Amino acid sequence: MGLTFLDFLKNRQINESSISLENIEEYVNKINIVLNKHIDNLIPLVGYITTKAGKDDFISKQYIVINKPNDVQLFQINWKKSLSDIEPYSIDFFDNMDLAFNGSAKTNLTIRILNNSSLIHFLPIIWTVINTKDYSLSEREAIDLGNRIYKDSSIKEAYYYVGALRYYIFEDEISVNKYRAMKYNELQTAKNERDKSPEHEKKYQQLDKEYDIIRKAILGGTTEIKDIELAIQKNIKVTSYLSPSVQKIQQQIEEETEDPEIVFKKMEGYVKMVIKGINPSLILCGAPGVGKTYRVRQTLKDAGYEEEKNLFTIKGKCTPRRLYLALYDYKDKGDILLIDDADSLVGPKAPEDCINILKGALDSTSEKEGRLITYGVAGKITDDDGNELPKRFYYNGSVIIITNYNAGSLDTALRGRSYIQDIHFSTENVLKLIKQIIPKLSPDKISMSSKNKAYDYLIELVESGMEMEVSIRTFSICATLFESMDGDDDLAKTMIKEQMKLQADRLKNKY
Repeated sequence: MGLTFLDFLKNRQINESSISLENIEEYVNKINIVLNKHIDNLIPLVGYITTKAGKDDFISKQYIVINKPNDVQLFQINWKKSLSDIEPYSIDFFDNMDLAFNGSAKTNLTIRILNNSSLIHFLPIIWTVINTKDYSLSEREAIDLGNRIYKDSSIKEAYYYVGALRYYIFEDEISVNKYRAMKYNELQTAKNERDKSPEHEKKYQQLDKEYDIIRKAILGGTTEIKDIELAIQKNIKVTSYLSPSVQKIQQQIEEETEDPEIVFKKMEGYVKMVIKGINPSLILCGAPGVGKTYRVRQTLKDAGYEEEKNLFTIKGKCTPRRLYLALYDYKDKGDILLIDDADSLVGPKAPEDCINILKGALDSTSEKEGRLITYGVAGKITDDDGNELPKRFYYNGSVIIITNYNAGSLDTALRGRSYIQDIHFSTENVLKLIKQIIPKLSPDKISMSSKNKAYDYLIELVESGMEMEVSIRTFSICATLFESMDGDDDLAKTMIKEQMKLQADRLKNKY
């Protein structure tokens, strides 16, 4: 199993009340995994918002939850900035996303996080508020939520407000990191005074020894002040016992590689954002043969999109002129251009004209009329019927790009203008995906016997350490070969190995 959120904090010696701006992305990604398990249709918005209140600077991460087309919630987690560090400060909830985005909405609920509080213990409050849409929890309900986490812990109160009413939830009486900070301050004071007398030197040596014990105890996993004090008194090694309630939270957190079900749920959420016009573009990267295109098209179909009506697909090789024509023909609000595995448009070797046309289509600083696209070629631009087209027009449609290139291989300007989902599954999770679709794959062409042989042989090849691409696509190749060889399984296996080797010889900057 991969690192849990709490392991992530502990193993990197990160005090959660002092997360740096350098590691916030990794920290927030862990939070997102927890929230995604409990909130359907959750979409973290790209980037962070910085604000200033009085003398204090804040950085915020916003999330939207798309329940229905006209039912969208928003919440944001706020951190207070201090030099290069940040600490959890508050959580705001809005039930009207449009008002929240234009800055005219008041929060329906604000949860205030006191100093040294761990954000993870507030996450159940977040998914409870979002899932119940109850922005006025009773005091009893708030206490119950706190007790579910801190059933056997000492507590202190932390406040959140609904209108003029103040409720509170519970947090540790004093964190081990705060205790360590107190002792560190004592140590520094003693260090500055150590040359005053032999007694001061002795005091410094004692505090230095104590601080080293405290540091090692925390690195060893202890979370209880009494255990640290015992270690100081007895000079023994202390390890931590996690309460069942915290262990339960840890068990709910996913591995580093997300479950395919969650990945595809997020993908559907991103596509819905494009459909609603919340963001004009989406780039889906990575993992060939896992059903990206099928799931995107299914989501579009469910939303009423039809090919060559309000949807146009570019697949394979495409020239800058063809891209310009497609954008022109599907330029109205609600239209979507789907660019599927068209490396000549978006790959590292894509012509500069293609990149510039797409940059115009995805420009976030659009004018009132739309996003301006220009194509400054010599001579006339005509459509397939010979009709002359303008060399500039305003684009109000949306673009979805599906590519097997990893995100880092794509043009920086494209990445900066789009939401990006980087899809990468572990081999184990791809095999789970394949097992789920075995009965549905070509039932009229490939027998279950051939598909089961293909699945078992894929596992055998993976366990042998063979370098290969494991995907729905390669599984289909294997199953077809077993079906076609009329029972000659040895020949089928030889041919499968040959195909797997050829499939593995893909460009290295692709998945």
